[in-house]
Amino acid sequence: MFAMHIIHRASSVVSGLKTRAAVRRNRRSRETRYRRCKFKDGGTFAQKGNEGRIPPSIRSIIGNTETWVRRLSKWVNLTDASFESVRFDTQLLDNPDIDGAEYQHGTLEGTEVRTYLMEKYQHTCQYCGGESGDKVLEWEHVIPKSRHGSSRLRNATLSCSCCNREKGNRTPEEWLTAIRAKKHPTKLDQARIGGIRNVLDGRITGKSNRYCAWVNITRKAVERFLFAAFGEVECASGGRTKYNRTKLGFLKDHQYDAACVGTVPDQGYEDLTHGYYVQAQAMGRGTRFRGKTNACGIITKKLAPRPKRVFGCMNGDIVRADVPHRESRPYRYEGRFVGRVMTRASGSFDIRTTEGGLVTVSHRFVRVLQRGDGYQYRQCRTTEKNCQGSSGRSPLGH
Repeated sequence: MFAMHIIHRASSVVSGLKTRAAVRRNRRSRETRYRRCKFKDGGTFAQKGNEGRIPPSIRSIIGNTETWVRRLSKWVNLTDASFESVRFDTQLLDNPDIDGAEYQHGTLEGTEVRTYLMEKYQHTCQYCGGESGDKVLEWEHVIPKSRHGSSRLRNATLSCSCCNREKGNRTPEEWLTAIRAKKHPTKLDQARIGGIRNVLDGRITGKSNRYCAWVNITRKAVERFLFAAFGEVECASGGRTKYNRTKLGFLKDHQYDAACVGTVPDQGYEDLTHGYYVQAQAMGRGTRFRGKTNACGIITKKLAPRPKRVFGCMNGDIVRADVPHRESRPYRYEGRFVGRVMTRASGSFDIRTTEGGLVTVSHRFVRVLQRGDGYQYRQCRTTEKNCQGSSGRSPLGH
């Protein structure tokens, strides 16, 4: 069994694009621009050629997935793939003959709706915006069922347990009137007043749907790639994954989610990984930024070109350093260290170890294990006590 978590670098890509944009904006304001403006007089967009292109941050996520599918295909004979995609009516697709109450109240009832609400409202209470500090989120009926409210999505919203209890069986208008009648409203009451207005107006409280857009675009591109690679791919919804995971008794972790996507055997699975998995964090392959800037975005120092390999190593290589013990003038770091190397022309290398630490050693003790491929690796383990198969040695080595 092989389990892996891939940590994407979309946020760092966005940060780098913002830095580059600040430098270009500064050059344009000083009338030293090296490319035409994006906008013409009047605010109309002038640049062409970006229609239909995927942003670099999303392209990085898609590229990581494609890279590891190709790598795994070289190592083992992959014949099938299961992919988690949004699909809210899988019960009817799997069993076309089902109808009536059995269809309306099937095994996935409620699971799909809760997953939908979590994604739509970005895990944020729509009444207080998280001001209550209650982390328990619930499916809340805007018009209570006791007041003849339906269970349709139009009448559903996401609420924390605190706000749900406080609202009770009142309508939003009645609850808003009661809060406004208080002589000394608290900060939580002020947040609820704004949240209730948003619920009545159909607006979303909390974070934007930017990451939902990331997921939607990424899902479509990855799905096209998988169908091209495997021909047929099993696509299932996130609600089914959660239902399978709960039914089999696995914890909420990525490797268990991957095992519960789509169809699972009735007898379940045996956790042969014992909770271990490999974490591959995307680090990139260097930078094209050839200068250092100050706080105003002005380039103050240009970086001179230098050879990429220093004493046989290059930035990003996975190395092992065996630093011996010395009686006189002992080294600052002693022992064996494995991780990603950052070179210096002086021969003093920094190593970001697999445990996350940073050590500085001489190049004389460094040995290359793997040339840099843009990823930082470490071995992790699910630490929850009730995790199935939490004892035993790691099948992935040490």
